[in-house]
Amino acid sequence: MIPTLIVLGLLALGVAIVAFATRRPSTRQDVVVDQDTAWNDPITPANAAPTQDDPFAHAPVVTPPVVAEPAPANPFPVERAS
Repeated sequence: MIPTLIVLGLLALGVAIVAFATRRPSTRQDVVVDQDTAWNDPITPANAAPTQDDPFAHAPVVTPPVVAEPAPANPFPVERAS
């Protein structure tokens, strides 16, 4: 009888630990804050720094030279007599 109670107690403790670890804090999803923006206003943070244009936006793109090795004359290796 004692081992059964020990097993049931450990099982209850395990369920309690899992329930405590996986609980989620209560969140209020039904409260909607009405924002003072129109449907087509851009959404930007209030403390955003002003954007600056990229000084290198109009620079020419540097492409590396294309080097192609010549294809081998015979793609199959030559068999040697052993």
